[in-house]
Amino acid sequence: MNAVRGQENLPGLTLPPTVVAGHLRTCAEELAASLRGDGQAATLGELSEVITQLVAGQHALAHAIAGLAGRVDVRNAALAAASAEDVEVVTEVLQSAACAVGCSAEELADAEPFFESVSDSAGPDTRI
Repeated sequence: MNAVRGQENLPGLTLPPTVVAGHLRTCAEELAASLRGDGQAATLGELSEVITQLVAGQHALAHAIAGLAGRVDVRNAALAAASAEDVEVVTEVLQSAACAVGCSAEELADAEPFFESVSDSAGPDTRI
């Protein structure tokens, strides 16, 4: 999302990370609500696309967390006033989180062919 009302199509215009992260959270919450057992039915084909999008999203999220870890680094002079030990802990936690999200994306990607097989067998238009 690179547009702000009244400033559409301006090159290089980006939203602050806090706005993007808030949007990500809201979208994730909405997706979670829509996929609960009592949510509106979706087709297997739609859910297959959801998995594909989640894999791509998790890869992007892993890169975002790794980027955050790169910024919160003891070598960053802007953090000189902070405890080096605290900065190292935060960096390690972020690096581990990035790895975990990346691994989660890979596991979900491994399941894609099986989900597609289920979708093909039951029919992609089957609502569940």
